Amino acid sequence: MKSPTYATQNESGRPITLLVRGKAQPAKTFAILLILAVGVLGCPPGTLPGNTVAVTHDVEYGLGYVDEAGKGSPSLEPLLMDVYTPENAEGLRPAAIIMHGGGFVEGDKADERIVDFATYFAARGFVCFAINYRLIQDNPPASDLWGALLFPSAVHAAIVDAKAAVRHVRKHAGEYGVDANRIAFIGESAGAIAGAAVAVTDAGDYAADGEGYPIPSENAPNASPRVQAYVHLWGNADHVLGEITRDDPPTMIVHGEEDDVFLTPFAVAERFHLFLELQGVPHEFYAAENFGHAAWNYRLRGKSLERLTLDFLNEHLFGVKTSHLMESSPNTGKWSDG
Repeated sequence: MKSPTYATQNESGRPITLLVRGKAQPAKTFAILLILAVGVLGCPPGTLPGNTVAVTHDVEYGLGYVDEAGKGSPSLEPLLMDVYTPENAEGLRPAAIIMHGGGFVEGDKADERIVDFATYFAARGFVCFAINYRLIQDNPPASDLWGALLFPSAVHAAIVDAKAAVRHVRKHAGEYGVDANRIAFIGESAGAIAGAAVAVTDAGDYAADGEGYPIPSENAPNASPRVQAYVHLWGNADHVLGEITRDDPPTMIVHGEEDDVFLTPFAVAERFHLFLELQGVPHEFYAAENFGHAAWNYRLRGKSLERLTLDFLNEHLFGVKTSHLMESSPNTGKWSDG
């Protein structure tokens, strides 16, 4: 049975929502020479895996207050990221900041799925930044609104760190070869809980840990933390639903319908979709049938999660639709029908 696709429009006729429900489907592969694909398909920026990727590890993007000893006297520690650069790409490139999950207690920028995602996009011309951030065991401070409990403090700190990463990339865009007007944020699970706040909260929100903890100059406080596109992978946006406005960036939601993780049941994705639609924010909602949490292997009509994300970013960062093009396999060099 063909998967239904629903589209709605606002009063001006602008598409607001693409809602897709469908099972993973096997890809059909075609052996097409890369040079022929470039010549015939006229591929836009970021479509082909034609770049050699260089990785620089443990680049400092800011400082965060931590109290690992639990003595109540936090000190500043470096916030680190790995930078994936397309070596042979020309001109300024789009950026993708990628934030791992792990329930705010674990996870790392070196997790295999994060590395694969960053490599995929860097090979297609993006400069990717896989970030680490403060976790519960770092005992980060938080504003009074978030209380003194460790879990909400860690969530608050993760949002502060995520926004610091965006500010850093924008301030140093020229050094990274990045177009400061084409920055996307990709969050998965806990990273998407923080990422939702990056996407919809005001620029001045979550800039600091709270009173008594001044913003370090290393955190580029004068740079904008706004992003031009947001990808929300099996996260939760309930904490920011009331702050969504029509000026928020285009958003892509992917969530397994069978997700039964306490913080990220499927219903939270449906709520996020509803609030985005009510405010007229352009977005795509992929309900991954028969998938639980962390639907990394989700495919739709032969397209991988990476390729669905790439099509979304190409459209909203470049204004170019690539959904009609075919997908390449990094392992075989062949193309699969998209």
